[in-house]
Amino acid sequence: MSGDGTEHLTGASEKSFTSALTRAEHDLEKGDMGAVIADCSRAFEKWPDVRFLRQILLKASETANAQERKTICDLLLRTEMRDEAQDADIAAALVNDGRFEEALPLLRNVVHGLSGERFSAWNYIRSLEATGRYDELIDSADFLDELAAPQRGRISLYSQLANARLAKASQRRILLQDLEEAKKSELWLSPQRVAAMIQSALQAGDPFSLVSMGYDEAKVVCATSLHASLLLRAVEITEMADAVWQRMSDTAFIDCAASTQARLGRVYREAARDSAILCLPSSVILQDDREHFGFFAEQDREVRTGRYAPCAGLDTMSALAEADPGLRSLLGGLPFAGVVTTQAGLAAKIAEICNFGTVNDVFLHRGSLDDMLNQIDEIWVPYPGAVFLTAAGALGPYACGQIVAKGGIVLDVESCVRTWTA
Repeated sequence: MSGDGTEHLTGASEKSFTSALTRAEHDLEKGDMGAVIADCSRAFEKWPDVRFLRQILLKASETANAQERKTICDLLLRTEMRDEAQDADIAAALVNDGRFEEALPLLRNVVHGLSGERFSAWNYIRSLEATGRYDELIDSADFLDELAAPQRGRISLYSQLANARLAKASQRRILLQDLEEAKKSELWLSPQRVAAMIQSALQAGDPFSLVSMGYDEAKVVCATSLHASLLLRAVEITEMADAVWQRMSDTAFIDCAASTQARLGRVYREAARDSAILCLPSSVILQDDREHFGFFAEQDREVRTGRYAPCAGLDTMSALAEADPGLRSLLGGLPFAGVVTTQAGLAAKIAEICNFGTVNDVFLHRGSLDDMLNQIDEIWVPYPGAVFLTAAGALGPYACGQIVAKGGIVLDVESCVRTWTA
């Protein structure tokens, strides 16, 4: 342990310190976390800043439970910042425990020196985002460019930068207040009222759609938004969109033709604006959500502003499925239902549980995005008011828009899948 400060210990205290850490190592091997913490606490009484002590605590944090991790993080914070690599590891332990404010001072000191290594860049940007420090995050753009340069200009943290830019361009307080007022109005539907509206639509046979616009959908809106393209650089849009694009199809965003993006974006917006019920994240969810707020604010600006039609929370359909497993009471016994899904075998399970007379399994074969959109475009609606369920991930709004335009009734049941697959 030469060079870490222990040379100033007296012979007796050094022996006691070393003994405490040796016991801590043995207790760690036995998995006795309580003893490890007690041993390290005794070592602190002798000398609180050595790499060996930090090393044991960091290793212990990997297998500790939540309460033990809190105690370990408290002990780690008592050490002074000396070693960049260990400071980055301590910050990682704090971030993993959700202690972003306490992690930031360490990360600010080490992230540039380490050139983002040891997860310091990810944890730094993540902590800035989680604490709403969008200005500091945006000011880190040059640093992110430096990190991206050896990687052909690509770095996943550009997605966080895109969220920050979009969040800064929105009026957070006004949007949250608007959503809060909407939730208190009669236009914000409870699960029970949603169920009643669906039942009424089934009886009337009129065109009807329930569309969910969550976080993946918000990124699709942003990626196809002219307004967002004026605020974001091309690399930021690419990183923001790519993960969602690859979950939708085999087409990477960068390989997606502008005409395909425009086609997807147009139907998305029409589906959301014209839906009978639009499911959105509520103000309660977004109040503490800074990781997606910019994306949602941009989506809200494009699909909900000026909308005076019923809305509901994103969890509405899953709440209905929890109260009515398999949605048997709501949908059971339909003479016909179409199921649009990316999950093989799901249509058969839904048909069996809901006792549908006939089921049209529209299984979306994973391929290029154009091919998948074409397959949705070709869905046949056999008669006005024919019922379709869609569980197609971020392609859900597109499917809803195309089906209701042909006179069908379509419900996005992506959040209910577990009720049929459990």
